Amino acid sequence: MRVAVDAAPIRPGHAAGLEAFTYGLLNGMAADDSCELRVNILRGTLDPWREQVPFARIGWTEVTQPLRSDNPTGQLLRKWTPTAVRNSRTVRTAVNAVRQRSVVRHADTDVTLYPFHSAPIGSGPSVVVLHDTRHLRTEFHAPGFAAVVRENVARAAAIVVTWPHPYRETLRLFPEAAERTVLIPTPAFQPAPERARARPEPGLLVYPSSTAEHKNHATLLEAMALLPDCRLSCPGPLVEPEASRLLARAAQADLRGRVSFPGFVSLDELNAIYARADAVVVPSLWEAASGAMLEAFTWGLPVACADVEPLRDQLEFNRAEAAVFRARDPRSLADAVRHLLDDRERYAAASRRANDRLAARTWAATGRDYLDVLAWAARGGSGPVPRSPFVTAANDTAPSGGDGP
Repeated sequence: MRVAVDAAPIRPGHAAGLEAFTYGLLNGMAADDSCELRVNILRGTLDPWREQVPFARIGWTEVTQPLRSDNPTGQLLRKWTPTAVRNSRTVRTAVNAVRQRSVVRHADTDVTLYPFHSAPIGSGPSVVVLHDTRHLRTEFHAPGFAAVVRENVARAAAIVVTWPHPYRETLRLFPEAAERTVLIPTPAFQPAPERARARPEPGLLVYPSSTAEHKNHATLLEAMALLPDCRLSCPGPLVEPEASRLLARAAQADLRGRVSFPGFVSLDELNAIYARADAVVVPSLWEAASGAMLEAFTWGLPVACADVEPLRDQLEFNRAEAAVFRARDPRSLADAVRHLLDDRERYAAASRRANDRLAARTWAATGRDYLDVLAWAARGGSGPVPRSPFVTAANDTAPSGGDGP
């Protein structure tokens, strides 16, 4: 089977969880020699892609994509353009129309995979990965992105959703697509090379994430002002306009020297940060699923997370436990961190147990699940869409009463 993958919307070093997901998925699919992969990537990014996905038999095609927001000029425009304008349907339609002129179509492939649901898909058999439905919700509504998502769902031969909460949301929002929508969970994006048992830096909190506004660093920084004995490291892409505001707040006297934003870091650097960490904090207002939480499980690190529906569902699916706080309340967040650190071994043990249940999930198995769906789409969607054995097994072994939060 010849599979095209449109990864051109993803610039290495700028896309956080989305790029980690795509690296893992490409490695998982490339490990199966039943498929031939041809991947569109942004011009000038071939070396980092090859470094992350080192399979010689992948065919890479570099494309030029104008009007990017992840280069210096785009970041400056993003910083000064009002959010309502940037996310409007008029602007998104115009930007997408210009970008589509440079899209490379592989006419001799059987099916195309689109790993980013907010970029328009093309013609022909296709599978789109719908990571979350945030842009369609009232509190995060972005008309331009919402229109793209709706159009992609309508046109795709199959829709893959990565975690239970967005899967249920997708079925609720798009009941007409239920028979071609499938849940395929992922492994941890950056699993620990080894488990952390010691506490090399007590009080060091970590939140790996881009600085997109819904990631809610602002509340976390105000909580840090109430936690004078703690320090915080926030690795991840510095996305404007929030990045400038956060850096200015971190430079104020009550946080200076205790809060760092190192920007996008290499995997070795990220592992070094996790190896020093005492706990992971996830204040995000919305996620498909938190990669930081899964990574915390692999490291055996305790987790404090916001009391929002996707994160609660992630805890339940993984049968995990975390110290939960009100998402926009700095005092609640600070109290949760104190509670977590006072009872650290309990929460660390809960993370280790969650990881033991998830450890069998690999990118190779995930890649096979995707290839099954891609083959189904290439055949014209004949019969039921293939389902992930991992989901079936997880449902079969889930306790009736649950031992989640």
